[in-house]
Amino acid sequence: MKIWDPLVRIVHWSLVGIFITNYFIIEAGGTWHQWLGYSAGVLVLLRLIWGLFPSGYARIRAAAINRAAISAHITHLKERHIPTESGHNPIGWLMVFATWLLFIALAVTGFMLEEIDALFGNSLLQDIHALAANTLYAIAIIHIIAVIVVSWWGRIPLIPPMITGQRKKRD
Repeated sequence: MKIWDPLVRIVHWSLVGIFITNYFIIEAGGTWHQWLGYSAGVLVLLRLIWGLFPSGYARIRAAAINRAAISAHITHLKERHIPTESGHNPIGWLMVFATWLLFIALAVTGFMLEEIDALFGNSLLQDIHALAANTLYAIAIIHIIAVIVVSWWGRIPLIPPMITGQRKKRD
């Protein structure tokens, strides 16, 4: 069963690569760092726009984030039976929105650091940028742990669909 379309998967893995490269590998503030940061911002905007139009699980309207949906998801977790016919669960959607917000904050503050901070010498933007990057790092770790735990606990393969786009239905 198709879960994630190619654009969703390309954006996801591109953001992973950009974050790892910018956070761990290249020099902060350098040309490559800036361009990768801008690219991440563009990718998130593209994904947001894409989420307005397609049908299926890529659609932002599919994000059922309310008490009833969260309660149902917790019940599914307790019963160790997570529906295979869904994309992100409500808590997963919260993680997605937080991640997108942080990438946009990084792109905007990074741009402002280059264009505005150089004029005024204000370290506030640098502090906000660093806080957003460190928060994104923490969220990424939580995301990885949650995917592993929910995959095991809920007996649902979460990683292969983000690679292949397909999820097998339970027998």
